[in-house]
Amino acid sequence: MLHELSEYLSDTALNHLFATTTWMVPAVQTLHILGIAIVLSTLVMLDVRVLWRTSDGAGLSDLSKSFLPWTWSALLVLLASGLLLVVAEPARELSSVPFQIKMLLVILLALITASWQRPLRTDSLYWSRSPGRRRTAAALAGVSLTLCMTIVAAGRLIAYVNHA
Repeated sequence: MLHELSEYLSDTALNHLFATTTWMVPAVQTLHILGIAIVLSTLVMLDVRVLWRTSDGAGLSDLSKSFLPWTWSALLVLLASGLLLVVAEPARELSSVPFQIKMLLVILLALITASWQRPLRTDSLYWSRSPGRRRTAAALAGVSLTLCMTIVAAGRLIAYVNHA
């Protein structure tokens, strides 16, 4: 199925435009990297705050309200630029195991981020109301940090690991 999708994308006008316009791929990659920087910096700041001060729920809620809109907006930029990069080099991307792993991890990270954010919408102190919630928040933050690092590593491996 991925092979057929790759062949289809290789025959599109957009793929041809990328192939014939030398600045397109670097421009889209630059947007993608900037999006990565925003997502990583906002999530790392939140995760580190959770790991070191989970008892201050109001501060966490304020940080969440400040940073997560940037995170979600940057994820939209990553989605758009990532789709364009797949269209530009479908065989390279879609046949890459690190790419496939990266996509699964990005989905998991988005789900964890949403699960962190959702209770704060109705209760700004949700994650600090009990030791169990503080431990859960810290565990989510640890998983989030690990996913961030793993996603970056998988993204870099796309260029270096042989494709199927």
